[in-house]
Amino acid sequence: MHARAVGRSLPRREDLPLLTGAGEFLDDLAAADALEAAFLRSPAAHARIAALDLAAARETAGVAAVLAASDLGLPALVSACETPGAYSPPRPLLAEDVVRFVGEPVAVAVASSRYLAEDALELAELDLEPLDSPLYEGRLLHEARLEAGDVDGGFANAAAAVELTFRHERVNAAPIEARGVLARPAGGGVQVWSSTQAPHKLRIALAEVLSLELDDVHVVCPDVGGGFGQKAHSYPEELVVAALALRLGQPVRWIEDRVENLVGASHARGQQLRVRAAADAEGRLLALEVDQTVDQGAYGTYPHGPTLEAHTTSGLIPGPYRLGSYRLHNRARATARAPQGAYRGVGFVVAAWVHERTMDVLARELGIDRAEIRRRNLIARDELPYETLTRQRYDSGDYAGALDLALGAIGYDRFAGEQRAALAEGRLVGLGIACYVEPTGLNSAVFKGRGMVGIEGFDSAHVAIAPDGSVSVWTTTPAIGQGSTTTFAQIVADAVGVEVEVVRVERSDTAVGGLAGTGTFASRSAVAGGGAAIHAGEELRRRLLEDAAEELEASPVDLEIAGDRVRVVGSPTAAVAIADLVERADEERYRVTALWDPPAVAYPYATHACVVEVDAVSGAVEILRYVVVEDCGSPINPVVVEGQIHGATAQGIAEALYEQMVYDEDGQVQSASFMDYLVPTAREIPLFEVRHLETPSPTSAWGLKGVGEGGTVGAPACVANAVCDAVDAELNVLPLTPEAIAAAARARRGRS
Repeated sequence: MHARAVGRSLPRREDLPLLTGAGEFLDDLAAADALEAAFLRSPAAHARIAALDLAAARETAGVAAVLAASDLGLPALVSACETPGAYSPPRPLLAEDVVRFVGEPVAVAVASSRYLAEDALELAELDLEPLDSPLYEGRLLHEARLEAGDVDGGFANAAAAVELTFRHERVNAAPIEARGVLARPAGGGVQVWSSTQAPHKLRIALAEVLSLELDDVHVVCPDVGGGFGQKAHSYPEELVVAALALRLGQPVRWIEDRVENLVGASHARGQQLRVRAAADAEGRLLALEVDQTVDQGAYGTYPHGPTLEAHTTSGLIPGPYRLGSYRLHNRARATARAPQGAYRGVGFVVAAWVHERTMDVLARELGIDRAEIRRRNLIARDELPYETLTRQRYDSGDYAGALDLALGAIGYDRFAGEQRAALAEGRLVGLGIACYVEPTGLNSAVFKGRGMVGIEGFDSAHVAIAPDGSVSVWTTTPAIGQGSTTTFAQIVADAVGVEVEVVRVERSDTAVGGLAGTGTFASRSAVAGGGAAIHAGEELRRRLLEDAAEELEASPVDLEIAGDRVRVVGSPTAAVAIADLVERADEERYRVTALWDPPAVAYPYATHACVVEVDAVSGAVEILRYVVVEDCGSPINPVVVEGQIHGATAQGIAEALYEQMVYDEDGQVQSASFMDYLVPTAREIPLFEVRHLETPSPTSAWGLKGVGEGGTVGAPACVANAVCDAVDAELNVLPLTPEAIAAAARARRGRS
């Protein structure tokens, strides 16, 4: 009998080659004949290009070409956007008349080495005439309003109403491997290797901009050293490199350096919100009013457009709570900064921080315990499925159960006494709670409803059985470090009915299986990619049983797959080898492509709780304990689930306390290296205690829900609440800087 693979903590099979140096990242690809590209980037935030002289650069020895926008002659990158009230500005591949942010590409040099290409660009003469640099009040790219229920009546009847202002500064995904692309001419088209999360979408962008047939563009993913959403977009640099390979007739490679990544790759967050909330005397939410502004940067990102942060935040601000009425006014503005794009937990992070900070403030205003006010407002298990005022349809779960389990694990009942004792010793400790729910595996209906018509919303898988009986899997959701090489093998093994050891998960490749799909982002690998793999695997199983039934003169219902054979149940000698069935069949018989558009969104949820200690002199925060209680539906591999929770929570803590893209008043980036953009080390990240609930999704294949982003969603709110509790003050700007924390801590000690 087949030994079930899903649900088992099998070792991550991708780790050994990566840890032993056998990985193959973009810069490891053998391409001895490749030219290297470097980009001349704007040193100004907003300026008119008065002159660009590349003559001296072109005369540099070893340089194959130096091109400006006029030399390139390619159309701008345009994100399809049908959102009412939204404008998606075309993004030139190289700036033409105006530069709109520091780091925008203006020209490109191609040489026999990166050093020579950069040396050539040092000789370029770029004359810029400064224009106004609107950091917060640029062109309106998107505006929307929503009103549900009687908001004014809610405030009129409230026992308590609070008004808060929140600001979340910009952050960068900062993957270990920055962006990179290698392109070479192939036939009448181009073959591209890219460190991307969305190879099939990049293929479409390349075909559109380069005026190629889709079949003439081939995109392959090597190992990808992290992406976190930043690599879910297609960028001008990728398209320029491919165009250069076609123009020069030989391979061209570009590897992004860290300064380029911090300055020129997509950022995230960058939001300011004014929030009013009303509750009755029992603490039950009556009304919520939100005024939201998003610093979108100079352009939208392809293919998501200019509304990503605005849409996702505003839809989740009600959180896992019953809400009587909701009024929203949101807008995204173009500013002279790098474009905003996806980053782990996009939009949901700010939403959770806003609703969880608001719950703490309402609790204090009403004199109600902060855990109790959450308990009174959480949507109950028997109320699910539940449609919110923002049309989110939460599918399944036990939100109150997660809260209670987290409170027990963190020692909530005894913490008040511990806090008083610590204060008597001159120590400032605080406890934070954060409950959240998030959508995962977004389908085509969601993207269409948002007006993001350039995003498919479905994913595909191609599964093939070789003549030796081994099974190979390709998907449109490439591995970017999340463990999908292991989990997809487990899924396919169970879907087909073979042992997991014979399943090999291949790198994403647009030339295989006629695949089309969205890519790896928005926690969609398990729900969308996994759903496609399940359906392809189950079809292969059906074919195996059908062919074996004919050979064994038995009914398919009387057969089982055991190891490398199909046999009659109860008669192990009446069997046929899988390899023999494949060998005798038509070559396409055991190659199946399946597309999966999830019928509904799957909603995982969690409660985070942590205890922190604040140093009143330095403003440093030490996290003493951290508990996560999560529910991601039916887990494929518990070890991988915990790894995703650990990594995401670490990034959320970083967002709360350390990471920030800093701009000065002229739009110059002040955090363009890891000396200034603070990424925490293992010293700053605590051990995590993770507990699990398991509520399968009623709509997804095998009850799967996403898990990749959740820790990032819950951690900033949890840590912020804990610090505010420790210093007894409102600190509603993220990250919480040492200066702000220290000032509040000294005031707290003074009051004591």
